[in-house]
Amino acid sequence: MIDVTNSVRLAQGFMAYKMSSKSSAGHGIHSPLIYSFAREVVHKKERDSYINEIEWYRDWQLQSPLIIKKSRHGAGSKLPYNEMPIGKLIRSSSVSPKHGGFLYRLAKWLNAKYILELGTSVGISTMYLSGAQPHAKIVSLEGDCQRALLAKHSFDYMQCDNIEVIEGDFDVTLPTGLDRLPTLDMVFFDGNHSAEPTLRYFKQCLGHIHNNTAFVFDDIRWSNEMYRAWQVIAQHSSVTVSIDLFSLGVVLFRKDIPKQHFVINF
Repeated sequence: MIDVTNSVRLAQGFMAYKMSSKSSAGHGIHSPLIYSFAREVVHKKERDSYINEIEWYRDWQLQSPLIIKKSRHGAGSKLPYNEMPIGKLIRSSSVSPKHGGFLYRLAKWLNAKYILELGTSVGISTMYLSGAQPHAKIVSLEGDCQRALLAKHSFDYMQCDNIEVIEGDFDVTLPTGLDRLPTLDMVFFDGNHSAEPTLRYFKQCLGHIHNNTAFVFDDIRWSNEMYRAWQVIAQHSSVTVSIDLFSLGVVLFRKDIPKQHFVINF
């Protein structure tokens, strides 16, 4: 059954976002840093051979007959199934090629060496991060044991040898994951779509940031609750730059620039 209320809310939010966003070319952005971000990360169109390999692997997995159970962790999927083929899971919960490419370019733009991901799922987003920075150390947390196992098989197959998957509830594994990394260059929050844990994990990660760290939050308009959490994060005293890309939110911690909020057409 289609959630009409949620569909209307998203449509209204998208119209408001489009009306307030800067152009795709980056015009109207006066900050040199954010102009570079818009040009090099948001709107760069090139696609290299590694991205093609990931998308080939995604297409192959979409045809898999393997059945996977719905996860009990996080806010869960909005799909009304207790189990589903892995292809349906990938379509509903893995990053799209567009968002995967964004993560890939952002990791390169940051020259990220230490990356934390909350929510491995079957590993598509993690492979984008690994391919962008093959010499980085990536720690990815996944609450569901079946998804974690599938992700590990994917990483072995794709020869992504710089990823450590830690399985278990984030309340337990996040401190362990943070201990595995000397600092945080980039964090991708994609494992829980509820406000309270998202804000809690955000605050836990703040103790490991530096001037050039970036946090990325997926599905900031998943629900009214998640959008309010995003607004709290954007207004936090540690955040100097917040960037609204409609479904993704990015925050930076650059102490050398004044606090600013941007809405960029993506």
